[in-house]
Amino acid sequence: MSQVSVKGMLFDAEVAPLLPRMDSVNSHRETLQRLQDNWDHLTLLGQMSGIAADITATGEAFKSLSGQLLNTLAHRLLDNVVQQLQGKAQVAIDILVRNLFERTADVGFLATDTTVRQTLCAGLPAHEVQAILAARFKAYVAKYSVYDDVIVLGTDGRVLARLDTTTQATSCQHAFLTTTLGGQQAFVESFDHMDVLDGRRGLMYAAPIRDERARVLGALALSFRLDDEMAGIFGHLIEGDPFQLLLLCDARGDVIGSSDAFRIPLGTRLTLDPNKPGHQCVCFAGRLYLAVITHASGYQGYMGPGWLGCALIPLENAFDATLSCMAKLGGCASSQPGDAQGTQAIDASAFFDESLQAIPRQAQQIQKGLERSVWNWELHTRHQSDNREANNNRFAAALLQQVGLTGERIRHVFEQAIAELGESVAASVLRDATFRASLAIDIMDRNLYERANDCRWWSLDGSLREALARRDAATQRKACEVLTHINSLYTVYTRLVLLDTQGEVVAMSGADAPSWLGRTLDMPWLRSATHLSDHQAWVKSGFEPSPLYEGRHTYVYAAAVHGDNGKALGTIAIVFDGEPQFAAMLQDTLHAEDKRMQALFVTRGGMVVASTAACFKAGDASPVPATLWATLQAGQSLGHVVHIEGVPHAVGISMAAGYREYRGACTGKSDDVLALLLLPIRQPQAEASNDTAAARVVIPPARQSNADRALASFMCGGQHLGLDADSVIEAMAPRPLTAIPGAPAYLAGLLLHQGKMLPVVHLRVLRGHGADQAEGAHRMLVVCSSRDGFRFALIVDELAGIIKVPESAQHALPDGMARFDPTAQGIVRGQAHGPHSPMMIVLDANRLEACLNGRQAA
Repeated sequence: MSQVSVKGMLFDAEVAPLLPRMDSVNSHRETLQRLQDNWDHLTLLGQMSGIAADITATGEAFKSLSGQLLNTLAHRLLDNVVQQLQGKAQVAIDILVRNLFERTADVGFLATDTTVRQTLCAGLPAHEVQAILAARFKAYVAKYSVYDDVIVLGTDGRVLARLDTTTQATSCQHAFLTTTLGGQQAFVESFDHMDVLDGRRGLMYAAPIRDERARVLGALALSFRLDDEMAGIFGHLIEGDPFQLLLLCDARGDVIGSSDAFRIPLGTRLTLDPNKPGHQCVCFAGRLYLAVITHASGYQGYMGPGWLGCALIPLENAFDATLSCMAKLGGCASSQPGDAQGTQAIDASAFFDESLQAIPRQAQQIQKGLERSVWNWELHTRHQSDNREANNNRFAAALLQQVGLTGERIRHVFEQAIAELGESVAASVLRDATFRASLAIDIMDRNLYERANDCRWWSLDGSLREALARRDAATQRKACEVLTHINSLYTVYTRLVLLDTQGEVVAMSGADAPSWLGRTLDMPWLRSATHLSDHQAWVKSGFEPSPLYEGRHTYVYAAAVHGDNGKALGTIAIVFDGEPQFAAMLQDTLHAEDKRMQALFVTRGGMVVASTAACFKAGDASPVPATLWATLQAGQSLGHVVHIEGVPHAVGISMAAGYREYRGACTGKSDDVLALLLLPIRQPQAEASNDTAAARVVIPPARQSNADRALASFMCGGQHLGLDADSVIEAMAPRPLTAIPGAPAYLAGLLLHQGKMLPVVHLRVLRGHGADQAEGAHRMLVVCSSRDGFRFALIVDELAGIIKVPESAQHALPDGMARFDPTAQGIVRGQAHGPHSPMMIVLDANRLEACLNGRQAA
């Protein structure tokens, strides 16, 4: 990817135009540039001391890493916003398409309604046709609030009957009618300004009405309440967000639906590329927006009208809004009483790519190199005998100290930036899990809304009533045909069953219907359904094994079929094909690219309804304790961190809220349904760190005297240790060693140093602290010399500075300590902090040599 220079830093061309809006990136860039300016000044001073090469090389390394950090942060901020917009745009269009799929089935069913067909064939006066069919449609639409009109049109375009009598139009000349009457399509879908709707815009579903000989009598059209539906979808997805916008657009970019018609009105044409992946910028009314376009995923092979989901956010709010939203969610992660695990329990680095994870390590490597340079120059200064050269070296050491401090500040900026990003990522993980759980349960609510309505729709069918009333072979065969036709339209059911008041199977859809006819069923839901006196009433079974579903768990919905006298003749029962349908709902909520994510539907009582994971089967106990959602009310959600079999998971939990007038999935009982979204995460790992800053000794200030002592100090095994600076030659970065076969554990190998092979000692092991836990960049080699010139190297955890110790801080070894620590010579007491005073142990190079040689001899 090409790069662009922005105020002295190189950024990828994709993010460079967005940088003025990324306050956090700009804040870190300004801080790093100020430090880089300081570095440039130090480099000039370094020319006077001969160490410019060291400073320049390190400065270039920091500058390169700074650019990498800022560029990565910018991409992360952009990715966070785009992923959020992408998810909402995709959900908006996919939920709509799922809804419209049901409409394609509804119009096919209603066009075959016995009363509609018989009324059109009866040759009745127009006012009687209107009265009969309007009453019929009213009964249907009372169960489905998604339609604002149902219209029957003649073959000449005349309105023969309609539900909405306030509309003035008496005929239809729109092209959708011609296509419908042609009879070549099972349904016709049309969105336009319709003459039959008095010129208003509408989404119409139409199907031909045929007589017994399949001759076209006219067309039945359903007018879908699109604006009402989109308001519900948009409101749910952007609840509480004042900046984001959601749109429904056609293929040309014309706005069909808007979550805020004041900012982007209906009918607006946006200059968006529907085929461009990722984000794009669009300008409307003098304002720049970051936008994402998504195509429908499709449902049951139906792709919808070809519309697009679009999510936008003003560019000036895009990145601030993301961070505030994340922070807000982070607060709710611990909303449950007694919960101590929120975003702090998530190791955000588990979600960083390798390039981002490497930045702190690289910064630490550079910083340790600086520390080593400062350490060595201070040693070098002490070893000089010439006063003028010593003065110059003291200047160089002082300069390097400033360089080291500057490097430390740069590293701190890196760590702060990564930490901020980590917090946002952790909050984002919980937010995303909760959002997807909320999406899953919303899809279920909407789906089960359709099931509750379907059984009541079909209970009105005249052929089913006739089969129950007459009970002869012809009407039974006809009822089986009707049920099979309905089942072919509504493919989410395993079978549809017609039963009499005694539970005997009168008719059934499907090829295996003959084997069921005449059998008597006895189930709690069936007994309840036969006593329903209200056309609007329905019953639902518990989520339980059913013989109508081959003994598997599912839901059965049922409604009473009433005769002309209002008395129940029997029951229509619909068996939901739960396993694949629930699995598809859950699968639609997951990130296709993240295979670790799992989704479940669970009852409030803790029983699994469905799962995307093979290890959690319907009827099993939930892997997440039910106590987490015991007090969760309808529509409420929360994010949490839960351990499942010892593995921490980010868990999104969302309780069902129902949809429109349907409240069947949340009644406050144990069989309420909720959605769980599980994402395994990595536990925060305390690095095998050698950095025990709290244990470092702070030397109290004192006047200089001849008894002051210079110690080269380092950390090892959690202790602050020191050696006389005169006995230390230099510190070196870790490097390959020559192994010594059969050597004791404390002897790591041999090091080639200034033409000589030196033994290298694991100081931790020699001092009895066990195996060395510091690896790679955390180790340092300290080359020492005893009084008689014997040289050896120590492996230590990290360097801790050249310290001048006043006489008042120097103390002899406490009684008995020498016996347990033969390498120690004395101790240094530092400034007291709290009840205990920190202590540095002063080692002796001669004792180290004696100990080393003694063990070798042994």
